[in-house]
Amino acid sequence: MQAKTIEALVKKGFLTKNEKQALNELVTDLKSTWPGLKVKVFGSKVKGIADEESDLDLLILLPCDVSESIRREIICKVFDMNLTYETNISPLIMSENEWDRGLISLLPIHAYIEEEGIPL
Repeated sequence: MQAKTIEALVKKGFLTKNEKQALNELVTDLKSTWPGLKVKVFGSKVKGIADEESDLDLLILLPCDVSESIRREIICKVFDMNLTYETNISPLIMSENEWDRGLISLLPIHAYIEEEGIPL
């Protein structure tokens, strides 16, 4: 059975304490800049099938259009977390509108993340 919370992922050994701490700090930082932002963890870490080379997949949905400068700002924040906590967070960044109504809404990854992703 799949874990449904970050705490459950840590307890099962799917996520490290460093990954949990990095996620908590990153999400807090992002939400202070973009209130209404939504974040989901998905992928092999959530499924419990990750290996030592696996990244930590993160969907970041913003309540506004995502300009190149916003994308770069978020990527820099993720990069800093990865350096600080020795993690490998890999973000998928887009607007809620694009996620709900754009081309990606028709792709299998959309259905997978909606079903399997864990909200933060």
